[in-house]
Amino acid sequence: MTMASLILIPIIFGVILYKIPLKIGKVFLMLIQLFLSVNAANLFLRSRSGEVVHEILGGTDPILYIGLRGDRIALVFVCLTIILFTMAFIYSIRDKFFDKKFLLLFLILEGVLIGVFLTDDIFNLFVLLEVSTVVITILIMFKKDKRSIYDGLFYLIIQIISMMFFLFGIAYLYKIFGVLSIGEITDLIARGVPRETLILPFAFLMTGVCLKIGFFPLFSWVPRSYGTPSTPIVVVAILSGLFVKSSLYLFTRLNHIFYPALDYREFFLVIAVLSGVIGFIKALSQKNIKLLLAYSTISQVGLIAVSSLISSEMAYWGGIYHILNHAILKTMLFLATGMVIDQYNTANVNEIRGLLKKMPLVSVAILFGFLGITGAPLFNGSISKYWILGGADTLAIESVIWIINTGTLLTYIKYASILFGDSEVKPKTDPLKAGVVLFLSIACLLGGIFGRQIVYFLYDIDLYIGVSSYLNKGLIYFVQLVIGIIFYKYVISKSKALDKLGEGSLTLPQSCFILLMFFTSLIAYGIMF
Repeated sequence: MTMASLILIPIIFGVILYKIPLKIGKVFLMLIQLFLSVNAANLFLRSRSGEVVHEILGGTDPILYIGLRGDRIALVFVCLTIILFTMAFIYSIRDKFFDKKFLLLFLILEGVLIGVFLTDDIFNLFVLLEVSTVVITILIMFKKDKRSIYDGLFYLIIQIISMMFFLFGIAYLYKIFGVLSIGEITDLIARGVPRETLILPFAFLMTGVCLKIGFFPLFSWVPRSYGTPSTPIVVVAILSGLFVKSSLYLFTRLNHIFYPALDYREFFLVIAVLSGVIGFIKALSQKNIKLLLAYSTISQVGLIAVSSLISSEMAYWGGIYHILNHAILKTMLFLATGMVIDQYNTANVNEIRGLLKKMPLVSVAILFGFLGITGAPLFNGSISKYWILGGADTLAIESVIWIINTGTLLTYIKYASILFGDSEVKPKTDPLKAGVVLFLSIACLLGGIFGRQIVYFLYDIDLYIGVSSYLNKGLIYFVQLVIGIIFYKYVISKSKALDKLGEGSLTLPQSCFILLMFFTSLIAYGIMF
């Protein structure tokens, strides 16, 4: 099985399944996912032996061929992508919107995201990102109502503009090096290139990638994509759980490629910290439960970016593990939230109550998600955050991490309020959907109990976990939890100023202006420092 097949099979079979009856197509869909899972696992096992899997498509001409590269980190993300898409398919397979058109689009998106992790050709990367933008836009507008069409077009336009920056960066790199292979560009930069030559292409590339991640101040597309009422929840789950993570993977990769010549760590540390803090403030100010989760993603992405920018191996691998953890956690929470919204017929977090009594299985999953994402002992988030915090090299960074973690805790105390109280709603739990969210929630627990073993198996990295320090951080967590509940109940829940922060959003011209200012800031920083 080749890496190219992992990319092409979902796309090709998406077209084939579009032409056959839907009932038969659903059966073939599960077989396709099983086939992809087995073969992705096989490629990963090859990489565990130390082999970096390379493939060349289209001959040997360096201008025409397309290169694929599968190292351990990339192949783990590929396996994760296939697993989460499989869960999303199972979750939605009986929904009314699940027709042949949706199946085609979702399979294309799966193949494209796998390609983003595996491609070694920077122009091919641009093509894959553009295809993903178009597919996600169509999925946002899937039900074709007035709101979804407006939100979809906003998302499409701002993403296309950002990718024009990315394309200009590719053109500039090709002018400098005459190649499009990421591996070759990395080697050429490492041999020595005048830093002034690389400032402009780096700024172009990073502007496009940072908007796709949703870093502050480039997250104007978030409320338009996550908050659209008619967008299928599985689309939102994949957008938060995987698509943002693929862009974060590119962010880390590009920083590594250019680092021998350009050191932007301090610049992006500021951006990451602002994203982490402003992300949870925006999350706390939301009434729409989907936007609460969406802005929480921005906050956690800021935390992960911090871990990749400080000079610590422990923090770096903690951040890599947190990407995996957060992808599972956020996918599960969005899918569970979709079930709640369907049954309560509202996305207003203040109008949903009594979930523990009404939907106990979903409540257990949400509770596990709460404990995981806030870093409770024994859950996956506690392990990755332990390593990120343990790798903090200054008191300032350590303080920032604690602030972001505290903000995350307050955000999910607000989210967890849906579990308590009472309601007259009489929901019916879909056992298939409940099974998916429970499966993912159990993965959150196992990711905590066996976190050290999982990281060693996946990356051959043995990170230390001190029992006494882990217990101390667990004790601090429970103290924070108690104080956080009191603070939320008597301060945050009564704050009118916080509610106002959740109102309004940037227009398209304003978003474009901020994008240009971000690009200008990258150039200015490169020239000055």
